[in-house]
Amino acid sequence: LKDLKTRENIRIAEKDKFIAEKDKLIAEKDKFIAEKDKLIEEKDIRIAEKETQLKDLKRQLLQQEMQSLQELSRVKVIANNRALIEIAMQQYKSDLSLTKGLEMFVNEHLLTVGRDKTTLSMYGREVCNKLRNFGFAAKEDFVQKELKNLMHEISKPLHRPHVSGKIYTGYVVGGEPPLAEALAIVISKLQECKFVKNLDVLLVDGEGKCKCVLSNGDIVEYGEA
Repeated sequence: LKDLKTRENIRIAEKDKFIAEKDKLIAEKDKFIAEKDKLIEEKDIRIAEKETQLKDLKRQLLQQEMQSLQELSRVKVIANNRALIEIAMQQYKSDLSLTKGLEMFVNEHLLTVGRDKTTLSMYGREVCNKLRNFGFAAKEDFVQKELKNLMHEISKPLHRPHVSGKIYTGYVVGGEPPLAEALAIVISKLQECKFVKNLDVLLVDGEGKCKCVLSNGDIVEYGEA
């Protein structure tokens, strides 16, 4: 009987030892998991900090590019139908390509998609009406199609409008209708949405003559801006 009791005590002791070792392994595993979670959390924090730094750097670069356009346009003519839109689109949707960003901006602000056809938005029609006072008279249907195709137009190698020798300074966009109207609608809306700030844009016709100025979302006579 004594031997049975002794063997029973040994089995209990071994069982307790096994449980203790198991608990120790579980505790070590929990510690390892906690350390791993901490490392993952620290890594996520570092990634978030780097992403924030990258966004800040991109924002600073965009501001510098915009300031460069502003400063250069005060002393010389910058004729480019693409550069300003490209900078503004990075502020509008920095995670999208220029093509996708411009398409989204145009669809969101400048076109109305109906069941049967796509037309200019109210804003687009208002800009076209104002432009008629300055000699831009393209039909709204042609302007709407040009807006949908604008990325193609401003991606051509010759995306710099012809400029009259009578213009000595300023940022200039434009061309033949309906390109001039489409550019005016996009840029004036970008100004209104504050993606383009503190920069008046001269709008020229196909002959390179400045007809009006896009200023803070409005369209004014050349010389009044």
